[in-house]
Amino acid sequence: MSLTERVRKTMWQQMRLVLIAAAVFAASCGGGNDTTSQKVEVAQGLHVQKMQLQNVADELEAPGSVIAVSTAQVAARAIGTVLQVAVREGDTVKRGQVLAQLDERELVSRQSAAQAGAQGATAGVAQATKALAAAQAQADVMKKTYDRYSYLKEQKSVSPQEFDEITAKQQAAQANLEQAMAGLRQAEAGASQAESEARAAQDVASYARVVAPFDGRVIRRTVEPGSLVSPGIPLFIVGDTSRYQLEATLPAEALTIVKKNAIARVELDALADKSLTGKVAEIEAGADPASHTLKARIDLPKEAGVQSGMFGRAFFPRGERRALMVPVTALVNRGQLRGIYVVDDGGLVHWRVVTLGKPLGNQVEVLSGLTDGDAVVLNPGSQELDGKKSGVAPIGGGKHS
Repeated sequence: MSLTERVRKTMWQQMRLVLIAAAVFAASCGGGNDTTSQKVEVAQGLHVQKMQLQNVADELEAPGSVIAVSTAQVAARAIGTVLQVAVREGDTVKRGQVLAQLDERELVSRQSAAQAGAQGATAGVAQATKALAAAQAQADVMKKTYDRYSYLKEQKSVSPQEFDEITAKQQAAQANLEQAMAGLRQAEAGASQAESEARAAQDVASYARVVAPFDGRVIRRTVEPGSLVSPGIPLFIVGDTSRYQLEATLPAEALTIVKKNAIARVELDALADKSLTGKVAEIEAGADPASHTLKARIDLPKEAGVQSGMFGRAFFPRGERRALMVPVTALVNRGQLRGIYVVDDGGLVHWRVVTLGKPLGNQVEVLSGLTDGDAVVLNPGSQELDGKKSGVAPIGGGKHS
């Protein structure tokens, strides 16, 4: 083979290699474009809408706790040992219901002694009454005798000595009468005192029973059987369950907004699905100089499930403000994070973390992560949309309900 032929053969082989490489590169490029187009999935059935700022009610929020309008600290009124505790915390009680029973043996003994003393004093009054009647009768007889002797003296029919003796007897009878009357008064006073002591002993004997002051619920119990109690030491705290209030803490600026009888919207965490309407019953006239807050009590309507100790918030209207609101159905949770699917100008869907504010009905305020005019997927459901393409164009903004 000549040199020229060898050169031609080598050039032909190199050209074949170049053509093969070009074909492989073209094939690889074409395949890559097909794969890319397959990765961009189009999500159908989405409702996309542009969000716009809107006017919402501006409210002053005040946290607080539910309290009973009437709360009583029930204490023992006598020294004694607790024999029985009849109620537990959370029990419903009626007025006069026994909460605890003290050892009443000593109290009953005192009551019996007082009653015996009263009976003795009554017998003394009866005896003094009889003595008075006898003294009165004797005084009446001596008075008549004295009058006859006075007449006989005028007729000089009796001697001076006889008249003096009758006069002395008449004076003695009168003195006995006065003494009998004084004895009766003293006996009656003693009987009255004995009766008072008997009634007091009876009342003290009733102190062995610690009873509920009104219908309500036992909020706290601090006594157990066997405890020695003294007057004035609280054993139970009973709250009136017929009326409740929210004791709220307000900032100092509320002095110009919240007045007595003002209407407030109340939400309780334990009753998350309910919104109550309350009225301000009391409000402090000035703020505390240290905390710059003040207290207000808000009457709550009778509502099943409301109990003392529940945490809640009161909301007072103070005009309107501009806010970015989105439907609650547009929110997507990922662990501790909450986000929204936003559609960009190219139609691609991106999941964006947002910071939420106050809810309002079936909408919630977005504080950060979303701007006015952003297009939001309203019905993401449980499907994963991040990186997919929206198959619909967003509609104009507006308020959603």
